[in-house]
Amino acid sequence: MLMQDMYDELYGSLFEIVSFFTRPKQDKLLVQKAGVSLDTALFPLVMRIARAGSLGIVELAEQVDRDHSTVSRQVDKLVSLGLVVHADAVVDKRMRKVSLSDAGDAIVEKIAATRRTMMREALKDWDEQELAALQTSLAHLAQTIRDRQ
Repeated sequence: MLMQDMYDELYGSLFEIVSFFTRPKQDKLLVQKAGVSLDTALFPLVMRIARAGSLGIVELAEQVDRDHSTVSRQVDKLVSLGLVVHADAVVDKRMRKVSLSDAGDAIVEKIAATRRTMMREALKDWDEQELAALQTSLAHLAQTIRDRQ
């Protein structure tokens, strides 16, 4: 196989994976199976905040590729639902940062448990060695991408 073909195939595989995980329909299914009530528009925000620990509104808007004012309104909704709380920014007190509340943490844990179950079912035919190799390769890819940003 030519190197160009390999890169095209890698891109194609990554495109399919990313497309799968960023579909609102998939988010809705995951939330339903987890038995939680969360608007699919708010789902990516909650998951990004959970992953980061706390995020500023501008950074969160950049990560989900939405307008700052839209994300600000969505965060206000999450605050009113009791899923996130405001956290003071250490460097700049004008910066509005948010983190998950205990209720938000509980929802994220339910979603994570459901995601693990779904992944386990989807990969049930893979042996432990294949799963370990996949995890190692994906972690390496993720680190390479982070290093180049």
